[in-house]
Amino acid sequence: MTVAIRPIRLSDAAGHNACVDVVARERRYLGMIQAPAVADSTKFIEIILNNDWPLFVADAENTIVGWCDIGGMAKPGTTHCGVLGMGLLPAWRGQGLGRKLAEAALAKATAIGLERVQLDVYADNAPAIALYEKLGFVREGIRRR
Repeated sequence: MTVAIRPIRLSDAAGHNACVDVVARERRYLGMIQAPAVADSTKFIEIILNNDWPLFVADAENTIVGWCDIGGMAKPGTTHCGVLGMGLLPAWRGQGLGRKLAEAALAKATAIGLERVQLDVYADNAPAIALYEKLGFVREGIRRR
């Protein structure tokens, strides 16, 4: 099956939301236990698109199977920074899609002038940590509980 890594479109809102919901309900990777309402996800995508921030999806023949976004920070003194979030449906992990998604998002972050991208990852998520380190991220600290 062909998987395209491409920028999100507003018409992807329901599919993106469904993908986020599956990953969130695993309660292992995201800081949420379910996706927000589709209307809220649509608003999030609109904000991303209106600000030209990165949000790429892995599209497997019209099914969203993963995403990577980098939302900009708006507080004065932090506008050079972005926060990365990503996820893949379980059946699509371990195939290099996470790396492709992150590389696309990071390239766009650089192109729009973001100087720093940060993220949080659970300490027991060794595959994600290994990916982030390969992409050049460094650990800055550990938050407990």
